Amino acid sequence: RPSGEKPLHRLATMQKPKDESVYCFNVEYFDKMASLIRKYTLFYHLQNGMIEMYDPKNRRTFLKKCRYESIGLKDLYIGSKISVYSRLLTVVSYGDDFTRRSLQKANAKALCVVKAPAYELAGKILDCLIQAGFVLTNAKLCSLSLSQAMMLVGDKNMQNEAKSMAIDQVFAFEVSCKDAVSKLNSMCGLMQAPLDGKLRKILAKLPVETALYTSSSAGEVQRQSDFIFGKAVKTSSTFNNCTVCAVKPQAMKDGYAGMVIDAILSEGYEISGMEMFRLDVDAAKEFLEVYDTVVPYYSGMVKHMTEGAVLAMEVRTEKEKTVSSFREFVGPSDPVIARHIRPHTLRAKFGKDKIANGIHCTDLPEDGVLESEFFFSILQKAK
Repeated sequence: RPSGEKPLHRLATMQKPKDESVYCFNVEYFDKMASLIRKYTLFYHLQNGMIEMYDPKNRRTFLKKCRYESIGLKDLYIGSKISVYSRLLTVVSYGDDFTRRSLQKANAKALCVVKAPAYELAGKILDCLIQAGFVLTNAKLCSLSLSQAMMLVGDKNMQNEAKSMAIDQVFAFEVSCKDAVSKLNSMCGLMQAPLDGKLRKILAKLPVETALYTSSSAGEVQRQSDFIFGKAVKTSSTFNNCTVCAVKPQAMKDGYAGMVIDAILSEGYEISGMEMFRLDVDAAKEFLEVYDTVVPYYSGMVKHMTEGAVLAMEVRTEKEKTVSSFREFVGPSDPVIARHIRPHTLRAKFGKDKIANGIHCTDLPEDGVLESEFFFSILQKAK
């Protein structure tokens, strides 16, 4: 260590530089080779976006201060998963009081359930929330039994509310922002405030209580999210006459999730399964194996799929050629080319380049069910 340089493990207690804030997080990494959970302290420098990591067990620097473009402050919240040089890290807690005081309220969560009568409007509703400053932190499409719906609401006096969610499929969205519950309920007109103008336009004549369910208090959110996004509630995927659409990390960070969902539903496709995943390198390689040796930027594709959340959807249609018709709707793999020759396709609208092209879709007809099983069976069981 250079003369006079302070060891990294003292960084959390030493005086912060006057020109920047340093946030501290406790993170964990599951080492598959050793079958061990390894614990680290991650520091995020707000001024320049640099990160560094410290190994508290061995009392040594694990990662020197460096820029890591795919990680921003909005990616760092309790329960989030981030990929740092092929290691999938889980943020388990704040590392110091300064970080907790600064971020706890700013990263508050809320749960919004879009009920069956508003199924076709789910994408528009999610996009409305994202445009209002919410960040999507989890998502799932599922069918709840009445008993599961009762467990979700947690109140025997809300049986009618539970019944309204047990009719058919519901979209569950966990979103985050400052004072998330009060802001969401205010937008929905549930806190002696008028219904948000954009949301009113989306719902039209559909009453809010018919279309949406939201957590009534911040204390409920964690319990409800743990339940609906946990293994007890299965996604509603069918593994039949389907294709897969996966919104890639860059498009997720750009806030396009709601717009993609809306585009798919508006085109007449059915979304029969949906869930958010964080892929490690092994999972990304397995999923994209068909492209190995086929495209020269395969390693870049793998890396990108590990750089943030992936929103996977099982998509169906009554047409026989679901995979090929949906692939046409997604467009050419290069968004630059897509914008010139197929400007109305998904990649033309939401992609940036060949690697961060916004959307993955199934290429081969025989792979539709296999890719759906990869996300909604193999990865779901591994969660």
